[in-house]
Amino acid sequence: MTNETSSTIQDNPAPAAGPGGWDAPGLALADPGRRYATLLLIRGALVALGINLLAGLLAVLYSVPGWSGTFRSLGLDFTALRPLHTVFAASWIFLAGLAMVHRYLQDEGGRMTDGDRWRTRIQLVCWAIAGAGILVSLSLGVTSGREYMGFHPIFSIPIVLGWLLFAWNFFRITGPGFFQRPVYVTMWGVGCLFFLWTFTEQHLWLLPEIFSDPVVDRRIQWKATGTLVGSFNLFMYGSLLYLGEKLSGDKGYGHCHMAWALFGLGLLNSFTNFAHHTYHLPQSHLVKWIAFVVSMTEMIILFRVVWEIGALVMSRESRPYQTVRSFLVSAKWWTAAMLFSSILLSVPPLNALVHGTYAVTGHAMGTMIGIDTFVLLGALTAILGEMLVARGGHKAAEQLDGPRVRRIVVGLNLGVGGLIGWLTFVGCMDGYHRYLTPRDQAYALVRPEWITSVSPVVFAVTGTIAFLFLASLLHLLLPLVFQRFQQDVVVGD
Repeated sequence: MTNETSSTIQDNPAPAAGPGGWDAPGLALADPGRRYATLLLIRGALVALGINLLAGLLAVLYSVPGWSGTFRSLGLDFTALRPLHTVFAASWIFLAGLAMVHRYLQDEGGRMTDGDRWRTRIQLVCWAIAGAGILVSLSLGVTSGREYMGFHPIFSIPIVLGWLLFAWNFFRITGPGFFQRPVYVTMWGVGCLFFLWTFTEQHLWLLPEIFSDPVVDRRIQWKATGTLVGSFNLFMYGSLLYLGEKLSGDKGYGHCHMAWALFGLGLLNSFTNFAHHTYHLPQSHLVKWIAFVVSMTEMIILFRVVWEIGALVMSRESRPYQTVRSFLVSAKWWTAAMLFSSILLSVPPLNALVHGTYAVTGHAMGTMIGIDTFVLLGALTAILGEMLVARGGHKAAEQLDGPRVRRIVVGLNLGVGGLIGWLTFVGCMDGYHRYLTPRDQAYALVRPEWITSVSPVVFAVTGTIAFLFLASLLHLLLPLVFQRFQQDVVVGD
């Protein structure tokens, strides 16, 4: 085995607390392989977020009049940029959630067996191969054309293999007494199995009898996409609860009724929320209303959980400003905003007006950035700060709570708020004017001329502002996570 040495981070195994007050008395005692696997997943998550950001920025600029031709002349087309953006957005959520799972395994998993070490190494290599292959192939225009699954199906093989190996390691450790463990462990375990199921379902279009029937194909695609979102929601919910427990020191919240209610409703909604996307397809109205009621209840409970965890963290004596706490507060208010928009967008008559417009895009982006990304950025900041402090990198850790990051978080909220607000406004205007359009022209895009001329510019400006603030945060985090930590053992060496 080889040790990784560093001139910037000195080894200091004394117990310490990172940003946000995450106490880490057992970090120095954790298996080095598990620590390094957590670090590799954080690196992968932030790289995926960076690719997602760059693809999103290019897609935003692509919409500016006169620029699309320039992009095409450079070999960049929107049909390649969009799947890059969506695939790596989902990759960011999953990898960040899995980093939290591995942080939990540092405390509960004990020392890695030879089998654990080999399975973890193969798992990470498989995902690295898949990520690199997807990035290159999509950049070259090789796409499946599927929603959230725009890459060539050949890359699904290493993805599934990596997930199976992760599931093996996870359940080997958590299997004994699984149902007596905190609810976040149940969320992660079910989320893992759920992903494998829905990922398989996403590939049913490869069967000729499915692909030849557009209605059946569309139903399956959106149902599978809904459950895919449900699976990474379970990883995010589990990470939120685990983060709240570690920051507050209250281990009871992982067993409380509200946390279990969030798990139950989140799981149920994963089976029903596809109806939000298929209102326009032939199906029972009862199915639509079940999806609406379940989804709204889940959002209400999520808001309650985020609020309570924020209160637990705020109640602790701590420094005047903490980045982790700031991300949780941001997620709390974004959850409230997305709950309100969900109620409006999920009512079937209103959904009929805005379906297929930027209003739905804005809601999806607001949920993924404002809730999922902010919660996971808070979680990764806590883990990274813990690692830095435990290795003697106190000055580096202090950067995570510094005034620069505070300005970034404020600016990011404002930039994303402007972007989501404009997308929602344009989508609602499109839906309203489509409603007023004669039936024989109903599918034509009819909107006021001033919106047509102004929208691409506002979209590009607000999107660029959000990009710059999030890119600034990555500019701070990436050098920290790619520093070489002494005594962190490369998995599989």
